[in-house]
Amino acid sequence: MNSRSPFQWLSVILSLLGRSLLGDNAPPDGSLLKPGDSVVLGDRQATVRVLSSLAYVENEYTKRFRFDSLENPKLKELRDRHRLTEVIAPGHDEFDQQVCLMAWTHHQFKKLGWPSTNAQGALEILQSIDDGQTFFCAQFAEVLVSAAASLGWVDRSLALRRLQGVAQVGGSTEHSTTEIWSNQHRKWVMLDPTSNLYLEKNGVPLNAFEIREEWFYRGGTNLVFVIGPERKKYRKSELPIFRRSFAEFGDQTVSPDELDKYGFIGYLPNTDLLGSGYDYGKMFIVKDSRCNGNQWHVRTVPTYSATDPYFPLGQAALNLRAEDGSVRVALKTLTQTSSATRSGLTQVSGSRRVRRSSGRCTSGRTCSKPGQSTSSA
Repeated sequence: MNSRSPFQWLSVILSLLGRSLLGDNAPPDGSLLKPGDSVVLGDRQATVRVLSSLAYVENEYTKRFRFDSLENPKLKELRDRHRLTEVIAPGHDEFDQQVCLMAWTHHQFKKLGWPSTNAQGALEILQSIDDGQTFFCAQFAEVLVSAAASLGWVDRSLALRRLQGVAQVGGSTEHSTTEIWSNQHRKWVMLDPTSNLYLEKNGVPLNAFEIREEWFYRGGTNLVFVIGPERKKYRKSELPIFRRSFAEFGDQTVSPDELDKYGFIGYLPNTDLLGSGYDYGKMFIVKDSRCNGNQWHVRTVPTYSATDPYFPLGQAALNLRAEDGSVRVALKTLTQTSSATRSGLTQVSGSRRVRRSSGRCTSGRTCSKPGQSTSSA
């Protein structure tokens, strides 16, 4: 490893970022590099041929979110005790595995109804299930959020509210469900562990806002209700869908007006539920004129409901800057934190290499915030 030249180190580092660097026009020291710029590293010259990075979104709502860390020992306990890697093993791809995890969550619960205990967090909830306790949708969602976090996925809880004054056929006035970030589909996808289902249109799984738009403004006829890993599919015309029977509760069904609960959508902005519980104070709500005259929580309403809550995860904002005979790489990310995402890059400055990690200072350099890595290459 130490035999590599500075030029080779630069190539390795930037190729790991998915960028290509190859040879004039030296930019002023300290300026941002752009395609066509060249820098001298040791006895070699490198030219930026291509520099492109996926969109990194930072808005009021990304700043509200707090993600659990893969290094949280409670997540490891949850993953190991319940053998979650084995739970998702049958999945053929990432989304298939996420659906397997949703189904596993659904089948852990034996009694459905108003909670009979105040268990907090997935570990306590799962233990209380074994003790014969009763839970409802909020605990289904809480278990799935933490189970997903233990496997490196980001799943967030949603609070739903039916519009008042609408004839209710079945189910409750409010409901809790989740949205998981799918790297495979490059979007947020609604997963409902209480009913063990998600919805799709034209074969693409939908997020909660897309479901709301289809249901209230397009009649819901294009929606497909997909049940569990078996992927059994139903249309609106086939509702209600029988799910299962719970002792003392009776039959659980997806009622013909089930999606009326998407009148209000509340987004809970934290996934560190094993240590903190839900951050209701920072919850924000999507609603529109259909909600006029309806009373629910008073919270911030995003200006652009289709995009503001749906920022992408795992994206990076990348800048290259020439400094003192080296190339400085500034990388901002929005992702679940782990030692891997905090790892710094390597600075090439002649033959000197400095390793950095976000959230820590080395060599007297400025610390970066958690979730933001600023390193040199």
